[in-house]
Amino acid sequence: MDLSPLAVPHTLAHLTPLLPPAPARILEAGCGRGALAAALTELGHQVTGVDRNAEMAAAARERGVDVIHADVLDVTGEYDVVLFTRSLHHADDLDAIVTHAASLLKPGGRIVVEEFGWERVDQAAAEFAYDNAALLVAAGLLDTETPETDPLGTWTGNHDRLHRGTTMLAALASAGELTTVDTPMLWRMVDGRGGRWLDPGRAPAVLAALRAAEQRRITAGTLPRAGIVASALISS
Repeated sequence: MDLSPLAVPHTLAHLTPLLPPAPARILEAGCGRGALAAALTELGHQVTGVDRNAEMAAAARERGVDVIHADVLDVTGEYDVVLFTRSLHHADDLDAIVTHAASLLKPGGRIVVEEFGWERVDQAAAEFAYDNAALLVAAGLLDTETPETDPLGTWTGNHDRLHRGTTMLAALASAGELTTVDTPMLWRMVDGRGGRWLDPGRAPAVLAALRAAEQRRITAGTLPRAGIVASALISS
């Protein structure tokens, strides 16, 4: 199911202040199906996507994105921005990837990241995510697994193999001058890993409502901001 009409504008709203003016040469590492790359192209940027998954690369190419089917560590060239959108937390060698990304940039270029810090999720946030998922399952809108007890323990067990937000930010800070913005992110993750929307037509409205509910709780101070948008400015 393609949720890009909902997710891409939200991502762009947070990324755009960290990007140089168009036309910038942007490499999106882990571009997936290319929705964000296509949107950035429409804004006038010169975007190249790279993904090591052949199916994802083909889907992005069908969207009209210039795509390299490869690991980002095998990419060469010079760019103004290397962009990672919810892909850096999977990195096998985080420091090597950040170092290589910096080597692809012209002086004054930027590594820009949209991510989540799974370790920021506390009891209230885990309950928000899993309780809402359970309600959607009960309503017949979503097929996913939800814990009956210990939501925070379940969350930690499902995510502790991934890089922490603090670890990713430290790697970026070692490469250049760091700027960060915290954002809502739980609404993107309510379907869990391998979850399936049973009524895809209603999913965008449901997720928009969840995002608004998450933002209200963040504003009230009862939920943490789990999302991270960051830029590392590379001086040389």
